[in-house]
Amino acid sequence: MGAGEMNNITERIEEIRIDKLHGASWLSRSAVEVMRLAAKESKVSTIDGFLAELTEIAKSLMASRPSMASITNCVSRLVYEVSERSKEEKELSLLRDFTVAKADEIVRDSKRATLKVVEMGADLIEEGDRIMTCSYSSTVCQTFEMAKNKKRSFKVLIAESVGSGGRKYGKITADELEKYGIRTEIILDDAIRDDISRVNEVLVGADSILADGSLINGAPTNKLALVAKERNVPLYSICEMNKFDLRGHLELEEGFDLIPSRLITGIITEEGMIKPNEVLDCVKEVDKYVRVFTNITGEE
Repeated sequence: MGAGEMNNITERIEEIRIDKLHGASWLSRSAVEVMRLAAKESKVSTIDGFLAELTEIAKSLMASRPSMASITNCVSRLVYEVSERSKEEKELSLLRDFTVAKADEIVRDSKRATLKVVEMGADLIEEGDRIMTCSYSSTVCQTFEMAKNKKRSFKVLIAESVGSGGRKYGKITADELEKYGIRTEIILDDAIRDDISRVNEVLVGADSILADGSLINGAPTNKLALVAKERNVPLYSICEMNKFDLRGHLELEEGFDLIPSRLITGIITEEGMIKPNEVLDCVKEVDKYVRVFTNITGEE
């Protein structure tokens, strides 16, 4: 890859690293598209060189957002698939074409999974519900949109969710929901305890679900989860299984919370709702990609 192409890839990775607006699902697809672009623009002349180049870019993408398991899982899957294909395919141009096609497939799979999750989540919302959420999740917003399209009337209370730099993620969520004609109300983060009694359930997104069923999500999710548990209000996380992470450690980025599994009522996935203690049984395929990637790179 020439200097110009590499600079372009580096810039795209940096955009993902500093992106504070989009959720994990969108960013994971962007990460795969970066690898797709890298494969198309690669100038290496050997299969080993191509695999090494792809692996290094995958490592950079994984390091760019360490709290987002879906980025790790998506890019690991692509490296795994290409590495396996290279055992049979000895023509570099055909392996490059395979990489581009497989990247497109992974993006399509991610979008299909998100749609299924949204459908499952929308079925949880009933006429007259009052729901609380916080931070920003495109999947959660799409879930509310689908429930609205099903002609259900409900209201969403949104914690202001003030992040680093003063960005108010609750306002971003409210603005999006209001475009769909959904009734919203923004509440102060400090008012969560006072207002939780006004809702019958809590719906949040996820940046990662860990092996023990705990959740990583934007602040103030942990505060909301603690209050919901105290007041016996069920809390559901809506996410694709691609966000499940079985690594033994995960760096928590600034502005993110770790929510213990005991505070989570259920996790809504494309395969249906599961309990936090069922996470390990659901992620064998995803874990395979990450383990093989670890073997390729020699890193933990």
